[in-house]
Amino acid sequence: MNMSRWVVALACVSFSAALARAYDLTKIQRKIAHEPAYVSKPKYCLLVFGPEAEPRVWLVLDGDALYVDRNGNGDLTEGGERISAKRSDDANAEGGNLLFEAGDVSAGELTHKNLLVSVGKLDYVAERDEQLKEYLTAHPQARGCSVRIDVEMPDWKGAGIGGRIQQQVSVGDVCGLLEFADRPEGAPIIHFGGPWQVTLYGPQRLTAGRTGELVLGVGTPGLGAGTTAFIGYEGVIPEKVYPTVEVTYASARRGDSPVKEQYELKERC
Repeated sequence: MNMSRWVVALACVSFSAALARAYDLTKIQRKIAHEPAYVSKPKYCLLVFGPEAEPRVWLVLDGDALYVDRNGNGDLTEGGERISAKRSDDANAEGGNLLFEAGDVSAGELTHKNLLVSVGKLDYVAERDEQLKEYLTAHPQARGCSVRIDVEMPDWKGAGIGGRIQQQVSVGDVCGLLEFADRPEGAPIIHFGGPWQVTLYGPQRLTAGRTGELVLGVGTPGLGAGTTAFIGYEGVIPEKVYPTVEVTYASARRGDSPVKEQYELKERC
C-alpha cells in the first residue's frame, strides 16, 4: 500500500470509543519466559493489543530471521514462531532490506491478521531529512523498522482483511526512529487496537509568513521513539470531517506578542 494513505490531516476527531483513556505502558514488565538459542545479537520489540494492552506479543530480530510470539504466551521456542526473511533485490549480507510475513496473531477471541515486519536502509528517508542524515553519519549501521497489521476491533470497520483496522508504525514518528532494543527491558512497545489520538505524523517546521505543510495523523502512541501506530483512515474517518488547527508562532522581535493563526484542514494525502 502507498504510504501516503496512512497520513491524514486531522486535528480533532470525536470518536468516544476510540479516544478512550490510554493504558499506562510503563507498567508493563518487559520479560520473556522462554527464548531460543539465537545465531546473532538479538533485537527486541514488544507489541500489545487492545484497550488493556493484552495480549503481549514479542518480536525478536535474529539476523535474517524473526521470532514472533504469535499466541502471546511468552514462549518463543514453540513451533511456527521463527520466520525467515524475504530479501529485496538490493539486500546484502550486512543488513539490507528484509521483509517478514508473520501472518496471524491470536488475542483471545480476536484474531489480528497480516502482520508484516520490514527492516531496511534509510537512505531514501535521509535524502529529505537533514537530522536523520546527520544521525546516519554517526550511526552508519542503523536500519529502519516498520510494523504493520490488520487489527480486529469490535464495532469498527476498516479497509483491512475482513473489515479490520489497518495500523502501521513506519520507520519513525515525531519522537524519532523506531529501533529494536538490545535487551527485552529496553524494548520499544507498540500499541495496536488501543485508544486513538491526533498527533504530528513526523517532525514539522513552520515559519510565519511562509508556505508550509502541516501533516498530522490519528493513531495510538506507544512507548519509545517511533512507536506511534497510525491507522489507515479510509472507511474509518468520515470524509467530511474538517478540523481546525490553531498554531502559535513565536514573535520575530523581543517583546512582541506571539502570532496565532487558525487553519482548516481539508486535504488528505
